[in-house]
Amino acid sequence: MKVTMQTLAVACALFIATLIMLPRADSQEAFPDEPGRETLLLACTQCHSIGKMVTADLTADDWQFIVYDMIARGAPVHQEDIADLTTYLQNNFAADE
Repeated sequence: MKVTMQTLAVACALFIATLIMLPRADSQEAFPDEPGRETLLLACTQCHSIGKMVTADLTADDWQFIVYDMIARGAPVHQEDIADLTTYLQNNFAADE
């Protein structure tokens, strides 16, 4: 019985270690380094998790609407960053239409 408990403990430890080492959806490294990335990470993550953006089922048109809607609600996005942010979201996270 002792060997079985040790085996189970080792298996659990390996499983946990594997989960810890997997890239997370909330990891900033999951985002391509393109124009718009920094704005996304600085402005959008003040209210939203990165995972929410990655898993959102939004079209390119939806993303454009969302960007302007969030700015109207107070998202700190500078005028000169709007196009890059919108393009970034559309290119990397838009669902197929």
